[in-house]
Amino acid sequence: MESIFPDSDEPKAYERSPQGMIKYHRLQKWWLEELTFSERKRCRIEYAYDPMSTGNIDKGLYSKSSSSTVNFLKSLASHFSSKEGDRPLALKILKEAEANIYLSTSVVDQHFLYGRMMELYYKDRNKEGYYNLAKEYALKQIKIAKKTTTQMKREHEKLARDRIRKFKSYRNHTLADFPFHLPSHPGYKQLAIIYKKEKCWDDVIALCEQAISEGWCGDWEDRVDDALRQKLKQQAPS
Repeated sequence: MESIFPDSDEPKAYERSPQGMIKYHRLQKWWLEELTFSERKRCRIEYAYDPMSTGNIDKGLYSKSSSSTVNFLKSLASHFSSKEGDRPLALKILKEAEANIYLSTSVVDQHFLYGRMMELYYKDRNKEGYYNLAKEYALKQIKIAKKTTTQMKREHEKLARDRIRKFKSYRNHTLADFPFHLPSHPGYKQLAIIYKKEKCWDDVIALCEQAISEGWCGDWEDRVDDALRQKLKQQAPS
């Protein structure tokens, strides 16, 4: 039996002036013109979006947010990253996040955005162009790696100072009691895997040595040793 509800992609009247986080982040034009009605509604974005406060993504009024536009969209896209059929929507959201990068955008926000885009492109690497796009976004993340370490360290020290200042149990502590350690770096790791698959051993070695020099956590020495062994094996006379 044919549904009595038309499968129209036309926005309803109330959609012409979206509120909520969409308005706060000035995404109204993108929301209405780049996303289809089915993507916005019908158990897609509105169903997935679950803010901590009352209201929802295109309703209610927000005067402040702890999240930047880039981070807001990256978090929104995460709801559509696991299922293959949802990933085109995730990428559409992430591309809008990238379009909202400005000089004032946190380099850490950029770091995590590029990592997420690289991950999704690599998951669908058999699609035309996606393999090279995965490499492109890994390189974008690597390009800002040094600036990312600086900002991550600065944010870590700020949190440590706040803890020392606010909590009595930390009053006798100094920053030295809260050492900073870099996490793993998805871009370096993914590109090292790609170079290994391509048998580009010199590239694997150079990449891992760069990650080591910057202090990123990872099994870089093991990857270098493996690449050296593979390179020697490749060069050995048959």
